[in-house]
Amino acid sequence: MIPRGPMLEQIGKYKIVGKIGQGAMGEVYRAQDSVLNREVAIKIISSELGADDALRKRFQREAQSAARLNHPNIITVYDYGEEQGKIYMAMELLDGADLKQAIARRAPLSLDDKLSIVDQIAEGLAFAHSHEIVHRDLKPANVHLLGNGQVKIMDFGLARLGGSEMTRAGMVMGTPHYMSPEQVRGERAEARSDVFALGCVFYELLTYQKPFDADSMHSVLFKVMQEDPRPLRETTPEVPAVLAQVVERAMAKDATQRFQNASEFRSALHRAMQAVAAGRGDAALPELAPPPPGPAAPRTAARGAESSGAASGARSASAIREGTPAAPRSTAPARPAAASTSKLPLVGALIGAIVAVAVGGFLFARRGVSAPPPPPPVTRPAQVDPLAQELARSQVELARRRAQAGDFRDALRQAERALKIDPTNKDAQEILSRAKATADEVDKAAGAARQASAAGDAASAASAVWTLLQKEPANAAVDELAPKVDASFRPRAEEARRGMAQARQGAEAMRAATALDTFKEGADLARQGDAELKAGRSVAAARRFLAARDRFERAARSAK
Repeated sequence: MIPRGPMLEQIGKYKIVGKIGQGAMGEVYRAQDSVLNREVAIKIISSELGADDALRKRFQREAQSAARLNHPNIITVYDYGEEQGKIYMAMELLDGADLKQAIARRAPLSLDDKLSIVDQIAEGLAFAHSHEIVHRDLKPANVHLLGNGQVKIMDFGLARLGGSEMTRAGMVMGTPHYMSPEQVRGERAEARSDVFALGCVFYELLTYQKPFDADSMHSVLFKVMQEDPRPLRETTPEVPAVLAQVVERAMAKDATQRFQNASEFRSALHRAMQAVAAGRGDAALPELAPPPPGPAAPRTAARGAESSGAASGARSASAIREGTPAAPRSTAPARPAAASTSKLPLVGALIGAIVAVAVGGFLFARRGVSAPPPPPPVTRPAQVDPLAQELARSQVELARRRAQAGDFRDALRQAERALKIDPTNKDAQEILSRAKATADEVDKAAGAARQASAAGDAASAASAVWTLLQKEPANAAVDELAPKVDASFRPRAEEARRGMAQARQGAEAMRAATALDTFKEGADLARQGDAELKAGRSVAAARRFLAARDRFERAARSAK
């Protein structure tokens, strides 16, 4: 690694602000681009790797390749350089957390949340594969979740550098749990190797268990080579069979039996998602007709604009995300859609989405999962209008339910989708306005909390954290500042406990409420809150008590 000593202050045109983390390849810093006046992440390669001339040249080639991958689902590489023997790469600075962290704490993701994540990973990989670039080390730690739901694949090129070093030493390259059998055998990694890794990530995201896990690296590699993972539906029976088939095919031992690239994987995923939306979750994947020729589910210009906002506008995290502010980035150009030869695909897509709402709210177009976009209003066939209006109303209902559940960020996204379909929908406009106001309030509170903490004002920081807990308990600033405000936060935790106890009494007054699962969840959360409070973790305790209060109130409402 880079020798320890005084913290680096400057490298190239970048002024170092602070250290973000350290990994096998080197160290990552937050830095300020003094020319363009923006924050970036700087990855400095370890001195051991940098001392090898062949590796340095290879890293430079890979950095150039990564810089060509201008796509909303791939981290942007801005610059590469070498100074005083240190090799560095300047990249987009991201907010949020990686997928590994979300899986580790079993983030409460819905099925369509998970499908959106996998779909976005596949889209980014498909773009890389179309440029003949293979990741080689796809894993949850290399998938970043932004606060607005957008996904970024990281470490393109760096994985190749690691692979080069391992290959030279006669070792296997990659991360054992996600390596394909051919990588374990020391063979060249290709697009199908990325597909295998994507299948492993998909399996783990659906089940919160690694498909190949053991106590030692040797045992893990043996399982990758010789054993099939436990059937996905044994682990998680609620996963539709058609989705399990996509996962199983992606993880086939024989590379020829897998999807041949990420684009093929994504096409199958979309067919499976549409089958689930139509109530055919038990369909056999080969029975589902492939989509017409052309680019798979291209992003619309509107989605491109949404992606641009992802990096610059999302300052706080949702239930699955936490981390640092994002640096501004430019909008990646949208890829053109294939010319339509029939009006039927659009009608079918709209009908499928409406059926999805009717069977339980599963909407395959949610959170960035690209569905066939409606044409511009000037060319839209008149007979489609009623269907489009119905789809917009369904989206508004989803937005309203998310707002009632306290998930204002998801309500905002759902309202935006409704307005893309029907810009005149007044209900969607109202929900969007309220959700944006709440988001602004939360973002201001998060900023105030951080500023107060940095200034040593624990009381003001605690007050801002209390606001965050009531508006967005999973906000990144809460966990970030909890250790600094715990000592002064106990009175608020006790206040939250009193509110929880009052809500519990109200629910217990209705006998039917105590038999509901939501009441039992509240009781569990209350016990966890007591344990956190006893351990001196006042912020965590307050969060548990507030969540328990909500469960008790929900149980009481349901029992009326």
